[in-house]
Amino acid sequence: MLAPDIKNKILDFIKQRLDKEQFKTWFTQIEFVETAENDIQVPLPNVYYRDWYEKNYKNLIISALKQVLDREYKIYFLVASPGNKNQTDLFGLPVPMNTGTQTGLPDGLTPAVGPGQSEPLKGPKQIRPVINLRGQLNPHYTFDRFVVGACNRLAHAATLAVAENPSKAYNPLFIHGAVGLGKTHLLQAACWTALEKNPRLKLYYLSCENFVNDYISAVKRGACEEFRNKYRSADILAIDDIHFLGVGEKIGSQEEFFHTFNALHNAQKQIILSSDSPPQEIPTLTDRLVSRFKWGMVVRLDPPTFELRMAILKQKAELKRVSVPDDTLNFIATLIDSNIRELEGGMNKVIASASLLGRPINLALAQEALKDTGGTRTSPISVNNIQEVVSNYFNIKIAEMQSKKRVKSVSFPRQVGIYLARTLTDRSLEEIGAAFGGKDHTTVMYSVEKIKHRLHRDKEFQSTVNLLISDLKK
Repeated sequence: MLAPDIKNKILDFIKQRLDKEQFKTWFTQIEFVETAENDIQVPLPNVYYRDWYEKNYKNLIISALKQVLDREYKIYFLVASPGNKNQTDLFGLPVPMNTGTQTGLPDGLTPAVGPGQSEPLKGPKQIRPVINLRGQLNPHYTFDRFVVGACNRLAHAATLAVAENPSKAYNPLFIHGAVGLGKTHLLQAACWTALEKNPRLKLYYLSCENFVNDYISAVKRGACEEFRNKYRSADILAIDDIHFLGVGEKIGSQEEFFHTFNALHNAQKQIILSSDSPPQEIPTLTDRLVSRFKWGMVVRLDPPTFELRMAILKQKAELKRVSVPDDTLNFIATLIDSNIRELEGGMNKVIASASLLGRPINLALAQEALKDTGGTRTSPISVNNIQEVVSNYFNIKIAEMQSKKRVKSVSFPRQVGIYLARTLTDRSLEEIGAAFGGKDHTTVMYSVEKIKHRLHRDKEFQSTVNLLISDLKK
């Protein structure tokens, strides 16, 4: 083992480059064993851990070793050899008797119970992640990372209740909503929490497409009984995009899922489903499945409000350890208003652009990076568009907005128009000032700051501005 002070320096280096949840999950119990002058071994519970570290953390560990020990090291992730039933690894956990990557299961996933074991393997956070041959549970998809707002509060609360007390709260739990609103995040968060509370759970998380393909494979191999035993023995079955059952004529798959659902529900095992539409709107889904999907709790995820979008972006900036000005966050939250996935993608694009171009993150950079991004509108928003929409809303004439009148009934709508022009167009301060009655750039900046300040403290005003933006994007 490396000396404790050396190990701590290595871990400090790694910790600074990962978010809190990643570090906690994968590095709190890791050990480094120096076996030769330039060789370091990292013992791990099984091949799944080895593959995960090889893919995601090998280079980071090598960099940490070089930084702390000032020389190049070769890193080896080792899994103890099978054959010794009493053997333990450095996590103090039983070494699996069968460490091959093949599980013998159809192409889909392996359960939370390891091959050849009677109970789940444990590791960081005292749980073994659910292994899916098509990928693993995303370590970022936890409840801690899910930003809650009015549009998703009920879905979040219901999913958390199910995760903490499987089959005792709502069974089944059916979550529906449009693409990119957080359905997959909630399903995987429920899996992480359930396994953290009870690592012995036999849990399956997979997409509906994988379930259907698994069933088809079982039929071809004459292994339907094996398929049934596999899924009907689960403690928790979490299936993403269950609406896939209603695409085409999947009579056999629907029949099989119907009986799987009944078997699990009768055994008081938890079922969690997600869909892009409510049960009754899934095409070609049989009435008896629609009825069963509505037995427990059906919750909807709505598009994020402006406040939630801002909160998501601020969390993203914090996790990325970057400073993003409020006007830039406001621009992104205003521009991308219906899809959380696209919202985070927009933020990533701005951060990446700043890094690649060597420029600070600011409004101008965001406007440049996201110039091809927008809502449903196909043509650019112009200052004239903004003046027309704002003047109609506040019931004043465009000419008044362009005048030098200082009465509040005119000056306030003018400031709103200037703010929207600065936020939604690529016009310069001088160009915006000229369009609003020849105002200089300092007056434009003052108007923008005044509106931003009011947006932060006045929720009713936020709704007004969001309504104006929505009209402009149509």
